[in-house]
Amino acid sequence: MTSNFMRTVHLKTAQQFKEQGHDLQYVVKHFHKVGIPEDEIPELLPLLGFGLDADPLALRTKNQKD
Repeated sequence: MTSNFMRTVHLKTAQQFKEQGHDLQYVVKHFHKVGIPEDEIPELLPLLGFGLDADPLALRTKNQKD
């Protein structure tokens, strides 16, 4: 479980990425890189204005292969 402080920090960073034009997959990779638990990512994306139906492959974990 991620603390509220760390969630806020990573959400602000992800919002900056989105404002810079990065896509959903880029934001999800950021969350993976900083250690956000996989089950928390779908909760965070709508807070950034991303719909999970926009890119279903974006939520794939880095260990999955094509």
